[in-house]
Amino acid sequence: MRPSVPDVRISDSQDAEMASYRPLSGCALAGLILGLASPLALLDPTFWALPIFGLLFCWQAFRRIKKNSSLAGRPLATTGLLFSLLFLVAAPTDWFVYRKAVRDEARVFSAAWFKYLAENEPQKAQQLALPPAERQPLNNQLWRYHREHPPAKEALHNYVQQPLVRTLLALGPRAETRFYQTASQTRSNTIDQIDQIYAVTYEDDGEKKSFFVHVQMVRAPAANGKAQWRILQTKGGVRPEGW
Repeated sequence: MRPSVPDVRISDSQDAEMASYRPLSGCALAGLILGLASPLALLDPTFWALPIFGLLFCWQAFRRIKKNSSLAGRPLATTGLLFSLLFLVAAPTDWFVYRKAVRDEARVFSAAWFKYLAENEPQKAQQLALPPAERQPLNNQLWRYHREHPPAKEALHNYVQQPLVRTLLALGPRAETRFYQTASQTRSNTIDQIDQIYAVTYEDDGEKKSFFVHVQMVRAPAANGKAQWRILQTKGGVRPEGW
């Protein structure tokens, strides 16, 4: 006697689902993930690879889907492509605009340093070389502060003895300072460092003479959360690259 076997039947709805199933393109999924991660490219150039690879994976997904109509994932690839394109353009634009803004700020800060020395106010110029948290207000009480605090008085005396500072003080308003070039610009975490070269021109016995000054500055967040500048080093008599 043969055992009875129950009839197995797949419903029409299951047949339709199986018939309509299409495998998902792995490149489309990868392109979408990279595209959604592309906003990280705004943080640092090292993340610019995210939108670049996002474009490559999306392009590869479109190629494979075109060749194999059974593959799914075109909407995913389209979304990843749009995000990748957007931030591949926005990230470098934001980076170069930011770098230019930092260079412009550095020029304003160094111009104040040159101005104080030209106006015979070394006490103010020296404050720009101190950490922001240690600076005194740049007002008429600054001379008094140095007179009443021997360590500050000695630090100012040593600062004025630097050859470049003494030269600029001696030239005073006769010196004309012009920005020459940005020698280098780097950024590490939240700290920017700028090296700029300035040309100082003055008249000596009816003859114009010039020398170059190297100013190294750093921009870092202060305790109040705002970024502040500090002059790290100055050096006269330098020779710019290509001079």
